[in-house]
Amino acid sequence: MGTEESNELVYHYTSLDAFISIVNSRTFRFGDARTMNDYTEIEHNINLLLNLEKQKPELMEKLNISNEGFNKGIENIQFFKKYIENHYIHIMSFSNNPDTLSQWRGYADSGKGICFGMNLSALRHCCLNSIYRIAGNCIYIQEQLNKEAQNLLKLASTFDSNDCEFEARSNFLDDFIAFITTGKNEDFIDEGEVRLVSFIEKLPPPQDVKFINSNGFIKSYLEVSFPINIIDTIILGPCCKFTTEDPVFNDMLDNLFFNKKLYELGVDTNPYKPKVLSSKATFR
Repeated sequence: MGTEESNELVYHYTSLDAFISIVNSRTFRFGDARTMNDYTEIEHNINLLLNLEKQKPELMEKLNISNEGFNKGIENIQFFKKYIENHYIHIMSFSNNPDTLSQWRGYADSGKGICFGMNLSALRHCCLNSIYRIAGNCIYIQEQLNKEAQNLLKLASTFDSNDCEFEARSNFLDDFIAFITTGKNEDFIDEGEVRLVSFIEKLPPPQDVKFINSNGFIKSYLEVSFPINIIDTIILGPCCKFTTEDPVFNDMLDNLFFNKKLYELGVDTNPYKPKVLSSKATFR
C-alpha cells in the first residue's frame, strides 16, 4: 500500500492555467475527499471492512483470530469509522505514469495542458508536518483489496481502541486511512494513481483549511507549500499549442523558476530549470 523512499518520480496532469498557478504560488491544493470524482470510494472501502463480519467463521480460522478478537476487531473498525467523521480528509493525486492518453484527456484540458514530474521522496518530506498522514499507491485489484482488508481486521483484533497505547492506535489509524483512501475501482487501473493524504481535526477550526464555491457547491481545500526544485520534468500535452522550443514558454519557465535571492547572493548564477519534453501519446 505504501511507497518506498527513493528517487521515484510521480506525475501530476493539469491545465496550463493550473500549472502556472501552482508554480507561481509554490503550493499544491489538496481536495476534499468527500467531493472527489468518485466520492463513494471511502464509504465503499469502509463497508468492505465492516462486511467482513459476514465471513466471521471462515476468517476466524483463516486469520487465526478468536471469537473475542474478531468482535473486538469489528468494534475497532466501527470506532475509527466514527472517529474520522470529526476530521478533514484531503487528497492530492499524482500518477506513476508520465504520458498516458486517458490522463491527458481527463485531467489536462483534453491534451492541451501539462504533466509535470516531481521527486516523491522530496514531495513527502516537504509535507511532513501536522497535516500530512500517508502517501500510497492506489489499489485497484479486488483480490488485493480483500487481502488488505483482512490484514487490517487482524490488526484491529489485537487492541482495545478505548484502552490502548497511543502508538498502537496511531499506527492502526495510519493503516486505516491508507486503506479507505487508496482503494479504487479496477476500471481506473491505467491511471496508476499515487495519493498524498492529510488528516486534520475539525475542532478547533484549522487555519489551513479554506473553502471555495465550485459550480454551486461548497468545497474545502488545503494548500501545501513545496520547494520549486522538486519539479524534475515538464511534459507538454499531445494537443499543446506550443512546442518545447517556444521562446515565450521558455521565458515563462525562466521567470517562474528563477530564485532572485540566490541569484543576488551569487549562489544561483545558473538558475534551475526542469527538463522539458513533448508527449509521445497519439491523441485522436
